[in-house]
Amino acid sequence: MEQISEMNHLVRYTRQATVVFLLVCCEFLNSALADPLLVGIFPRRDAAVTAKLFRPLTQHLEKQLNRQVKLELSPTFEVFLKRLKERRYDLVHLNQFEYINANKELDYIVIAQNEEFGEHTIRGAIFVRKDSGITDISQLKGKKILFGGGPRAMMSYIVPTYLLRQKGLMEGDYRETYASNPPNAVLATFQKQADAGGAGEVVARLPLVKNKIDVSKLKALTVSKPLPHLPWAVKQELDEDLKTKITDLLLKLKNSDDGKKILKSARLSAFNPASDAEYDSHRVIIDFVYAK
Repeated sequence: MEQISEMNHLVRYTRQATVVFLLVCCEFLNSALADPLLVGIFPRRDAAVTAKLFRPLTQHLEKQLNRQVKLELSPTFEVFLKRLKERRYDLVHLNQFEYINANKELDYIVIAQNEEFGEHTIRGAIFVRKDSGITDISQLKGKKILFGGGPRAMMSYIVPTYLLRQKGLMEGDYRETYASNPPNAVLATFQKQADAGGAGEVVARLPLVKNKIDVSKLKALTVSKPLPHLPWAVKQELDEDLKTKITDLLLKLKNSDDGKKILKSARLSAFNPASDAEYDSHRVIIDFVYAK
C-alpha cells in the first residue's frame, strides 16, 4: 500500500510538472511568434545619435518582455509623422503636440514622461547671442528667428511662438525660418545665421550643443513656464497586461544600477508617471497659437 501511495504521488507530481512545463513552453512560443514590438522615437536628434541613445532601452525591454522589440529610426520629422499616422508604432516617444493629436485621432495613450537633468518639467525658450544687443522681445521685430523642427515642434516652435504672441509680436512681424532640429536652431543662432533661435530651454545644456559651441555666449531672451515633459505613449488596443509591464519597466529603471545606466545612455534621469490630463496646459497653448 505504501508503494502504491508513493507511486500515486509521483504520478501526480509528474503530471503537475508536465502541465507547468507545457505552460512555460506555450508562453515562450507565444512570445517567439508574436509580432515585434515596434518602438518609434521622434527625431529630436539625428538618427545616429537617437540609435545610440535608445538602443540599450529597447534591448532591455526585449529581454524583460521576452519578446522581440524593434527600434525604428526616422531620418526626418516628415517620415516619423507619416509612420505615426499609419499607427506603425506600439510604443512611441513623441513631442507634446504630436501626442495630443495622436491621442485624439489615433488612439494613443500616454504611459510615462521624461525626466531630464533631474527636472520633471520642460520649458520653451528663445535664444539670442549676448553680444547681439537684443534685450527685449520687441527688438525681434523685423529680425530672423530660426525655429528648431518646424511648425509642429512643441517646445521649439509652438511655445516660442506663444511667447512672441504674448508680447505682441504677430505673424509677419519677423522672418520665420526653420532648422532641421532644435539643437541646430541654437547652433545657428550662435553662428549668427539667425538673430534668434526657438528651442527647448534644455537644448543649450545638451552635450551635442555644449561640445560644439561656447554656450556662455548665448542667453535665453525669454522662457516659458514649466510644462509637462516629453511623453511616451502606447496604442490604446495594446494588451492591458503588456501596457502595464512596459509602464512598470520604464518607471522602475531609476531604482537599479543597470536601469540607471540605461537612463544615462538615453540622457534621462528617470521616467515618471503621466496622465493625459496633464497635457491640457499644452492644449491651451496650441489652441492659442493655432486659433482660427
